[in-house]
Formats: sequence, C-alpha cells, structure tokens
Amino acid sequence: KGFAMSTQLQEIIDRQQITEALYTYCRAVDRVDRELGYSIWNEGAMVDYGEAIFIGSARGVIDHICDSHLRGLAHSHQISNILIRFNGNNAVSEAYVNSAMRMNNDGALFQVNTRGRYLDNWTRIEGRWGIDRRVFVCDFSEMRSVQPGPTPPRLTLDNHDLSYALFDGELK
Repeated sequence: KGFAMSTQLQEIIDRQQITEALYTYCRAVDRVDRELGYSIWNEGAMVDYGEAIFIGSARGVIDHICDSHLRGLAHSHQISNILIRFNGNNAVSEAYVNSAMRMNNDGALFQVNTRGRYLDNWTRIEGRWGIDRRVFVCDFSEMRSVQPGPTPPRLTLDNHDLSYALFDGELK
C-alpha cells in the first residue's frame, strides 16, 4: 500500500513539474526571455510547428518566436486542457494553446489569434522533466483589424516586466 501511495505521489509531482514547464514556455515567449525558453527542453530537442512557422531545433524555435515577437506590440499565450501520460522516465502530453499577437502594419492595428495544441514527448533526466520533441497542431488561426481598448498595456517585452520584480521579491 505504501508503494502505491508513493507512486501516486510521484506522479502528482511529475505532473506538476511538466505543467510548470508548459507555463514557463508561455512566460518565456511572452517576455521574450530566450534563456528561460531554452530551459524547458532537453539537449537536442526538435520541434515541428509546421512549414509556415518553423521546423528544426528547440533552441531555433525559441529564437524564431522571440525575434518575431519583438516585431509585435504585445502577445499573450495561455495553456489549458493539459493531459499527461507517464511511462517511467518518459511522458507524453497534449496541451491546448491560445495565442494572440498585436501588430502595427502601416499605422493599422491588427491582431493574430491562434488556437492549437502542443503534442510533446518528455524525458526525465536527473530528476528534471524536459521536452524532447514538440509538434504544434494549429486548429485555427485568424487575423483581424482591431481598435485598442480603454486600458493601456503595462507589459514589457523583456525582464523589466513587473512579474520579474514580483518573483525577485522587489514588488510588494
């Protein structure tokens, strides 16, 4: 009985570590924090975001996404509906992703909204879960003209964002 309980507890811990890594990915690309983005992958990880976006190394996709985000005004990624299946030190996950990017094109404000799923293969190495392979499945995408809302954005596309001060203990 104790073995079953410890196995279940370990799976809960593993599930939370993978979930945190998925959330970290969103934070990394929204704050254009390349080092944070690199941190969720295992060495040699590969990605397939489709020919229209990027196929290649995980480090390469982080660079590609961060470079494209620097051309935008704001972006926001959310992860939900996370399903994880374990097989020892390996796991697979499906996570729904919602992303929005605001851009200015010749004075016109527009937004690209994408909804899709990350299909990830994970390996635990020395107690740390990292992604070995990701396939992004785009379920649908749209681009439209938008009008800015009444609340001005407060984000920064770097580590000067208020969230860094919060986690560093400087925002009280």
